[in-house]
Parts: sequence; C-alpha cells; structure tokens
Amino acid sequence: MPWALPGDEAGLLALATDYPYAAPDESYLFALGEARGLSAAGWRAYDFGPRVPVLAHGSNRSPQQLFRKFGRDAEIPVTYGRLAGFDVVYAAHVARYGAVTSTLAAVPGVAARVALTWLTPAQLAFMHETERMNYTYGHLPAGCFQPEQGPAPAVTAVYVGNHGPLALDGGLVGLAAVSAEGRPHPALWQREIQARLAGEHHPGEALEPLLLGRIRSPAARRAFEGRLARHQRALALEGFTVVQRLDGEIL
Repeated sequence: MPWALPGDEAGLLALATDYPYAAPDESYLFALGEARGLSAAGWRAYDFGPRVPVLAHGSNRSPQQLFRKFGRDAEIPVTYGRLAGFDVVYAAHVARYGAVTSTLAAVPGVAARVALTWLTPAQLAFMHETERMNYTYGHLPAGCFQPEQGPAPAVTAVYVGNHGPLALDGGLVGLAAVSAEGRPHPALWQREIQARLAGEHHPGEALEPLLLGRIRSPAARRAFEGRLARHQRALALEGFTVVQRLDGEIL
C-alpha cells in the first residue's frame, strides 16, 4: 500500500537523495507524529505487550518515514542496538521515490548500529504492504542483536531485499548514514551513490532530471534497475530464515 509522494520537485528530490532520512541518535518513541525521548526508567516501564520487533536497517528507522506510512495517530517504540555479523549495504534496487534502497549483508567481524521498530500485529500487517514486492520477511539468527535500551528480542525479524546487494568495484557499499564497526568496504551517502551510478550509466547527464524521470516514469525506473542488475551480488545471509516473500508466497 504506497504512501503519497509529494507534488513538488524539491520534495521528490529530497526523497531520492536524503534516504534513509534523519533519525534521532538515541532510542525514541514515535507518538503523535514525532520522536519523543524516554529515560532508561521510562523504557523499563514501557509496556511492549504483544509487539513484534522488526529490524529497521533503512528508512523505517526514521520518524519522517514512520509518519509517511502510519500518520500521527500511531505509537511505535524504536530502540537501537548492535547487530553482530551484518552490515547495512545498498541494494541493487531503486524505490518508486528514486532512492537506492538498503539491505543486509553478512560480513564477519562487522557490527552495525541499527534500530528495532516494535510493531503491533496490525502495524506489522500494514508494514508488509508498504514493503510488498521488493522484500522478503524473515528472522535473523538468535542473539545477533544486542539492545542499548528496551528488551532483547526473542526473535529478530527483518525485511531483506529481493534484488540482492549492490556491488561496485567488486565489493559491497555500506550506507554512510548507518554506523558500523569493522566495516571492510567503503560507505557512501545516498547522493554519492546516486552520482556514482549516474556517472557510470548516464555520463554527462545532470543528476536531478535523471532522478525526477525515474520517479515519474515506472518504465524509466525499471530500465535503470535493469542496468543495476549487472552490479547485483547474490544474497547470502547465513542463518536467515524466510517467513514470507512479500509477493504473497508464504514459505
């Protein structure tokens, strides 16, 4: 279920170049459409109830994106922690809003600082709709996520990109917006990865018209994603258990 894109060019370009969007440095409660901090005592007292912890390695950690998807009436705890053995990297996929999206890659010795969104069953079902066709929902190995605040998840659920990680110069590319210890490959900001890909596939063309064209034309976006297929690396996530492909197939 897609959320509405802005009608102005500046808003569209911000979606394409600012991904994965601003997020607080500390765990927060998304409520009344904004991020609200809680003390350590507040987190201990918070009732997580039947909520499902889902790892947010890309835009879903941002209150801007949560607002776009759920509006101001939703309440969603977002807690940070350390994900051992994985990095957040660019996927060989372009979203309908023009951004090169993220996925996970198993990288021994790396620990990425990522967030958990704690979703009610109804919120999880809606989140599935927003991730449909581009991600597979499943579980990471037990114990790989160590929380800074909030409870430790018994099971860490995650959306993993169906298109596989993007490889440049033979290696993975991390998201500079996501900090990671021991990252052996380079990390780029969204505007940097966009400029790099534009220079390789559309030399001499201005970046902003290219981005607007992909947002406005699904055919142009699919054509560019076809070019990205040559950069795609096979997905290898040891210990990842598939629960549901979001094209509707339950495994």
